Amino acid sequence: MASEVKTNQWPILFWCGVAVAEFGAIQPGFGYPWRPTAYAVAALLVALGLLSVRAADLFRSEQARQRLRLGGYLAGGLLLVHQFSSTAYVTSLSRTGSLLLYGMAAVMAVWSHTVPATSGALLVATGMAPARLRELLVSREDLVVVYRTDAATPELRELAARHGLVLVVGQEHDPRAKERLSASGLRRQVPDIARREVLVAGPRPFRRYVRGALSRLSVPATQIHTKPVQKL
Repeated sequence: MASEVKTNQWPILFWCGVAVAEFGAIQPGFGYPWRPTAYAVAALLVALGLLSVRAADLFRSEQARQRLRLGGYLAGGLLLVHQFSSTAYVTSLSRTGSLLLYGMAAVMAVWSHTVPATSGALLVATGMAPARLRELLVSREDLVVVYRTDAATPELRELAARHGLVLVVGQEHDPRAKERLSASGLRRQVPDIARREVLVAGPRPFRRYVRGALSRLSVPATQIHTKPVQKL
């Protein structure tokens, strides 16, 4: 929750700073009343900060959210650079040319920005045969498996001890089991979950519940895959 608050507050604080700077740039100077335009532009820039937070929440991909934030930072920074570098002697043609140049630079920077590559895979499942779990754990060293089961059999305990299987023991509606499969529970057990390819396998209610937890953890939708157990 704290990291989510920080992610939301920085664009707002940034655009508030841009608004203050732009307000000072538009006013004509000491001894003169500030123009109404300065108030309007400052209010508009603060509104852009609020909208940038709301718009980022509409994207399921973390890459798209990062591109939007980066584009906003570039746009605000270039706006100030252009405002403070322009003078009364700059022609409208050169001003238009500089804006086009800044715009092209912003677009190139945004599209060249990438998110870190994924590191490993995560399987969150229930209702699988222990033999299939063993096969998956042995075949992939970078695989972490979080497995919910009604009862911990000797074979499952052996997989947990030898291959690091994360056992979640409890009935489907057991509050303790559901907590371990919630956003906070998954983050605690798999700290780097946002950088993993995630496969969710099990009945539809199980898949829906886990996907909701992954969404709250901001795992990119492109990294989440769901399948019924029989198709694994």
